[in-house]
Amino acid sequence: MTPPDDELAGRIAIITGAGRGIGLGIARAFCAAGATCVIAELEHAAGEAAAQQLRDCGHSAWAQQCDVRSKESVDALVQGVLQRHGRVDILVNNAGMNIISPTESHADGDWQLQVDVMLNGVFICTRAVGAVMLRQGSGVILNISSIAGYGAWPLRAAYDAAKAGVISLTENIGCEWARRGVRVVSVAPGVTRTSILQSLVEQGVASLDQYERRTPMGRVAEVEEIASVARFLVSDRASYITATTIAVDGGWIAWDGLPAREAR
Repeated sequence: MTPPDDELAGRIAIITGAGRGIGLGIARAFCAAGATCVIAELEHAAGEAAAQQLRDCGHSAWAQQCDVRSKESVDALVQGVLQRHGRVDILVNNAGMNIISPTESHADGDWQLQVDVMLNGVFICTRAVGAVMLRQGSGVILNISSIAGYGAWPLRAAYDAAKAGVISLTENIGCEWARRGVRVVSVAPGVTRTSILQSLVEQGVASLDQYERRTPMGRVAEVEEIASVARFLVSDRASYITATTIAVDGGWIAWDGLPAREAR
């Protein structure tokens, strides 16, 4: 069944780290469904550029600089949205990064930065926006985790640990708020064609061919495929889904043998 074009009409969505990549793709998908999107981006110029792209397509969007590691910054973001719109219907915790290095030499600052942004930041934003949603008696919080939260990806101890924590937070807070009108869900993308993937390939961490061979579907995900699932999860079509993570990974997690192409 084709989803209605206006299924998110009138809803106000905050999306962190939406200046590029999956976050911007999600903003496009939400705007196309009628939502107003607030681009909450640490890099002010990137946030403004993303919001302008959306407005150029006839959508409703604006940007506000926000550091998800800072309670004060997040509180200012929420107050700004409330002053402008009076409510928050959707929060997408998407901000993130991936710093790769051997664990034995991983810098303290790199560990702290990743955990602060991708785990502590998720909690800080969820707590601030969740309080508004609980008062409203409605809302959806969508966390962007990763298939890396389910297993071992060497050289990525901080990233994996933070994403595993997001999966746990989704389950815990989703259950806690389930009878109070607020759903908390998560998407765990597989390897996705973004600038981060391109950077990893350029660094020689892995080749695109290796990622494709490891994926049972034989290809990496496109941003639009992640965004489509995100749109579904925050819509009323997913009204009975909470406290869980949906893997959008081309079968990556399920596959535990040889690369799929080699197995055929």
